[in-house]
Amino acid sequence: MSEQNDYDEAVNWLYDLQYFGMKLGLANTRALLAELGNPHEKLKAVHVAGTNGKGSVCAFLTSILMDSGMKVGTYTSPHLRDFGERICINEFPMTRSEVLSSIKAIRPRVEAMAERDMQCTFFEVTTCMAFQYFARRKVDAAVIEVGMGGRLDSTNVLEPVLSIITTISKEHTQYLGETVKKIAGEKAGIIKKGVPVVSAVDEPGAMKVVESKAREMKSKLHNVCDVEIINSGLYGSTLSVNTSPNKYKNICIKLPGKHQAMNASTSILAAEILGQGIFPIKQENIIRGMERTRWNARLQVVRHNPDVIVDATHNPGGVQTLAIFLKKHFSHKPPILVLAMLIDKEVEPVVKALEPLVSEIIVTESSYNRRMKAADLAAMFKSEVEVIDSVSAAVDRAMSLAGKNGTVLVTGSIFTAAEALTHLDNLKLREMVHILSKSLGSGAYPGRDPGIAGPPPPGSQEPFRVLISTILSQRTKDENTHIATEALFAKYDNPKKLADAKPEDIEPLIKPAGFFKQKTRHIIQTSKELRDSYGSRVPDNIEELVSLPGVGRKTANCVLAYGFGIPAIAVDTHVHRISNLMGLVKTREPDDTEEVLERIVPVELWLDINRLMVRHGQTICAPMKPRCGECPISHLCDYGIYH
Repeated sequence: MSEQNDYDEAVNWLYDLQYFGMKLGLANTRALLAELGNPHEKLKAVHVAGTNGKGSVCAFLTSILMDSGMKVGTYTSPHLRDFGERICINEFPMTRSEVLSSIKAIRPRVEAMAERDMQCTFFEVTTCMAFQYFARRKVDAAVIEVGMGGRLDSTNVLEPVLSIITTISKEHTQYLGETVKKIAGEKAGIIKKGVPVVSAVDEPGAMKVVESKAREMKSKLHNVCDVEIINSGLYGSTLSVNTSPNKYKNICIKLPGKHQAMNASTSILAAEILGQGIFPIKQENIIRGMERTRWNARLQVVRHNPDVIVDATHNPGGVQTLAIFLKKHFSHKPPILVLAMLIDKEVEPVVKALEPLVSEIIVTESSYNRRMKAADLAAMFKSEVEVIDSVSAAVDRAMSLAGKNGTVLVTGSIFTAAEALTHLDNLKLREMVHILSKSLGSGAYPGRDPGIAGPPPPGSQEPFRVLISTILSQRTKDENTHIATEALFAKYDNPKKLADAKPEDIEPLIKPAGFFKQKTRHIIQTSKELRDSYGSRVPDNIEELVSLPGVGRKTANCVLAYGFGIPAIAVDTHVHRISNLMGLVKTREPDDTEEVLERIVPVELWLDINRLMVRHGQTICAPMKPRCGECPISHLCDYGIYH
């Protein structure tokens, strides 16, 4: 079974635990954590509860703590598109191999508990995985979002250094209670004895509940102060925040919407408290951390021409903040709405709030099993709506209606947002390839004259030449690689010749490629390995190729693609960096980027992605002083849009 199949089977086992429903209570979580050695006791955690704003506050705090030089674990839910997004370290999601390893370690213990009539739920197991992962990776701080409620939520086994409660409104009433006061009581359940609390609760009844609980637990309560919005727009706001004793003027955040001002103020106050002897946070860390914070699918502008905004709003509290945003920024040019919701949410308030604020309405449905049928959702509108079966088709239709100068808003649930983002990434990839192909021509190819028009067909080049020229191509321009390759292969055109060559004979030939001493050593060592272990044959599989001296996955994939015609996506530092800047991936290393791109990029574009991003990175999107003003794909790039 392949690693991908192993991953699918493991994650499906985890998802199947959802059939045991939502179970409020801490007994199973405590028991499972005890089996794991109580990793949560090793964490210095910040615990965040509330109805709306929890995720944004977690994102702000993570960014501030990172700017302070700390390794930060962040646990949020649900994920947008990949399970690993729930469990991040320094904003990088768990890779699929890390998720697989974690599930393999915890599964036998979960199954053994089930045999003792202690059946863990999906969220209980996921929470324990997060705590174990953070403890094993020795994070300096953990920012933990409550799943539902607080008092009986699995995360409430923590003894945090700070508790935070954001806004409170009606949600999950079948579990948390029918009134805001009862819901507030559940959320206030995260307050621990003597642990300070930051509260952004503004509903009077809920405020009294939180204040009462804080007094009972002898926990100092810090209420979030007012925040002034100096200016705001589609890409964020500039704020003035007075925390008493400190005043922050012109704090810039890239999360748009009036509601994010309160989330920002909450985070700043929390960071100041944490900086008082708990973590080494300074004011400059707060300012820089706030500015660099991103949180996907929260009024996120994902592209221009037309502008497309994706928002995961799904409840009455969230839709009110969305409505305020639309009234302020789109009163003269209302967007086209794409809406898909879940059947167990309060749909009527969402429809009522959004209907008068948009120009056209397209109703659809996600593929999630709790989706509301598009026809049923359409029937709740008074005005005329267009019904389209899938989120992707609905987005296409809305973009077509909007034209280059219009705006599309996609909202209704986290699942709607996820499907829209996946589809928009696919469009982004295809549009990027089309634009860069026109602007860059042939692109980059290992060892080939970059002036030759058109790409070489996969498998059309001699594998040994591809291997050596790709080694030569590292940290140099294509033109220099070509010169060095031509000079080298004029004298040494097979592994036997190169294996017996002397370094002083090779170095002058490849000097134009730079780092010639190191590359000479790799070339000779690789040639000897091919001669001695492979009969001078270049292997045609990734495992053997990466075992060769000086050969990484990028070089190996070039050999597979260009030398053997085997589908492979070669990821070098340019591809890794640009993919992250564009928002296609969120990865630590090029190998992680390769794994993600293989999942999201159509196979027919694999070679195009490599050759075009490499050339784009060499000419426009350089690591130092990128020429964003000259970039033909800035309208598709997260970095370009928000900078």
